[in-house]
Amino acid sequence: MQSQRRTSMLQSTQDIASDTRIVGANNDSYPLVICFHGSGGSCASWEPLANSLSNSYRILLWDRRDSEVKPSTAVTTLLGYLDEAHLSSSFVIVAHSYGGTFARLFLEQRPHQVAGMVLVETGQETAIDSKVEKRQYDNQILGNKPLVVIRGNTLVDKWREYNEKLTASGTTSNPILEMQKQLLDATDKEDERLKKAQLQLSRNHKYVHIPDCGHGVISQRPEAVREAVDWVMEHLYTQGGAALRDDTHCISPVENETASKKGIGARLKGAKSIFRVKSVSKLFRKSDN
Repeated sequence: MQSQRRTSMLQSTQDIASDTRIVGANNDSYPLVICFHGSGGSCASWEPLANSLSNSYRILLWDRRDSEVKPSTAVTTLLGYLDEAHLSSSFVIVAHSYGGTFARLFLEQRPHQVAGMVLVETGQETAIDSKVEKRQYDNQILGNKPLVVIRGNTLVDKWREYNEKLTASGTTSNPILEMQKQLLDATDKEDERLKKAQLQLSRNHKYVHIPDCGHGVISQRPEAVREAVDWVMEHLYTQGGAALRDDTHCISPVENETASKKGIGARLKGAKSIFRVKSVSKLFRKSDN
């Protein structure tokens, strides 16, 4: 039985090795950067970012080809590959969307090896156990290690459509548009809450909002992600609490950001009761931009 398990693990390690690609200079001055792409994606959309980072850092691109494999199993297999390959003793994790689940599981299994993290449009889809998530927040699992959370604007196209309809309606009162505005506001605030919650992972964190970019920040704004990785690398060796940071940065166009304490459920309930629409969910579909 143990022999079969070892054979299976070896085969899994070989499989994952074929799904990884390392780019960039062999620079031992910095941790290895590991990229976790989102659901249904691949590392192809990461090429501009990887090329930019490769001038300074070594990057591991990992394509998760089998969507049926459990995230915890996939992460364990990746860790086995990293242990055998001896690529680095520490890692900076960059994750996008559903890749955030893999990043958090990686952090859970090897917190001592994670030197810093950049979480891009993550937090809304986390599939890790709620107790694990709470413990990571309560214990600030990263300690003083640098963390950047980047939030795009998943609803950017919906806001554009709303504004176009509002302009077309002129001064005529439109209850449907009023309800859409409430739903957009509620969804936006809940998304902000989920993104900012991740800042609890570290005492040394930075929050970046890019309101004119959709969900695909990795491919659409790679320079913003590059800046985040640079920031993490610059703050790797902060000692004690002397250089702790709590930065909030909004990339142009500037918008006022407000803290959200009210859940989306309450806001949607209010909107439904006002306009009595049977299915408000039909008004919106998730934006993948």
